[in-house]
Amino acid sequence: MIAKVRQAPEWISSGAVITGGLDLLGLRLPVQTIGGTLLDGVTTVTPSVRYLAFRAWLIHRYGQSGRADSWQTFIEFAARIESALVLGNLIEDPSIGGLIGSDQALERIALGESHVQISSLVKSPASTIYTGPSDQLGISKSRDNAVPALVMERGLPLAKAVDQRLTTVPFIERLIREDDLGAASIDDLRELGSNVRIDRIPDDERELLLAAIMPSDPRPTERNRIRTYAALLALATQQKSAPSEAKFFDVACSPGRFGEPLIDQVADGWATYCVRDSIAVTQEGVLAAVIGEVLGQPDGGLSGVDRDMVIEALMERVEEHDSALRDLNLVAPGESVADLTFRALEERLRSRLFVVDAMPGIVRWSDSLIEPLLYRRALKSGAGALSLAVVAWVMASLRVGDAVREDKQEYRSLSHQGRRRLGMREVVLPELERFRREDRSLRDVAAEMALRTVQQHLQITWSRLQVDLRRDVALLTAEGNKWFARRKGFVAGRTASRIQQALGWLHQLKLIDTNGITADGEIVLERALTTLAEGDAT
Repeated sequence: MIAKVRQAPEWISSGAVITGGLDLLGLRLPVQTIGGTLLDGVTTVTPSVRYLAFRAWLIHRYGQSGRADSWQTFIEFAARIESALVLGNLIEDPSIGGLIGSDQALERIALGESHVQISSLVKSPASTIYTGPSDQLGISKSRDNAVPALVMERGLPLAKAVDQRLTTVPFIERLIREDDLGAASIDDLRELGSNVRIDRIPDDERELLLAAIMPSDPRPTERNRIRTYAALLALATQQKSAPSEAKFFDVACSPGRFGEPLIDQVADGWATYCVRDSIAVTQEGVLAAVIGEVLGQPDGGLSGVDRDMVIEALMERVEEHDSALRDLNLVAPGESVADLTFRALEERLRSRLFVVDAMPGIVRWSDSLIEPLLYRRALKSGAGALSLAVVAWVMASLRVGDAVREDKQEYRSLSHQGRRRLGMREVVLPELERFRREDRSLRDVAAEMALRTVQQHLQITWSRLQVDLRRDVALLTAEGNKWFARRKGFVAGRTASRIQQALGWLHQLKLIDTNGITADGEIVLERALTTLAEGDAT
């Protein structure tokens, strides 16, 4: 018997164009919200830290040029100069990475002509993409539809450092002065690229960038960013090798955290991030399993398939459930998920993960079963994701349930937007109590997860259609008890944390390398710890 959950909305054709999209359950938003409080000033599409310096210089030179105080005019000015910088870098060395518009630039260079078009390479130039990071790092300040302003303390010195290099390149003055300059010679572009390579940051620029990323006199909102970068540097010190994103999250969820009290506070934040990410990943795994089953019908699910049949088929793939739980040591060889009740699974998790007299806040256990292990397994579990979604909810309750019940301020993001995002307070904890009270089979609870997940997907899709009727991201539709495919598959994934980009920036700033932390990195880490200690003392 499949328990009833709130009915998913039926589908009414809006005439919208079917499009692709990310976060099709809306569950990555709480994860991103938590991550944004721990690491700002970098995004998943800002691979090269030196672009921050170039953008500051572009704002500075545009202001000196006497052009209109208009964002659009500034972007047109910046896009053309950025194109020349990218082309120059790739003429100098075609292997340079982290350049925005590099594919189009290489195509232009491959034509083998003496002059290359320098019109914009991309729809969104770096001066647009790096706006958020630049503002968050206190380098610039956006002004609605006007030209951004440079912040005197951080932005202007950075702009002047770049300017002293570029003033030695005669072509730059032509590029700035002549709005109708549509092409440049290979020689001019090569000279430009050799003087300002994106992958080689001069020492003065490097110090100024570091002063913005890890300032010695930070604003209160910048302290978690400093802690996160310091944690990455500390991890590089301990490992004697370059850390990875996976290792960072494993350590953040471990009992010992990063081993430094001044930065361990941010480990609690990142463990909270992992709690919500494990919920998002396992639910996406459920959605992927459902979509796969619907698409696997003889007609690809186009004529509709009874939802109970879909769920029954997923639950009949017992080995996929058993294998996932065996890998986490939650069922023994010879046991099956089909024989477990919800209470039995919860008790097994509690016996391994419950900590007597745990400190308030994040509960930390010595068992190897942590959220990163769970979500990595969920991404390759097939139908087993339905059972792992239940595990994720129980683990979340054990990890942060008390903190959520006590309504601690630092854990409210776990319930970001409440029921709409499967909030811990509004959905997860009450539903776990209901499962416990009703003493249902694990099979029944896992089946309910499938219904809930489809409902969540359709509700999120409807909410997006209300904002933009032209955009339809639904993977399936519901009419009565039938689900109809829309010829779109789905692959579950993780929320992008930006830790990978932060590690890239640390490499570019010469603070870490393949052997771990560098001599400069040790100095910066010590400086960061001093800054954090002084702030904690006030």
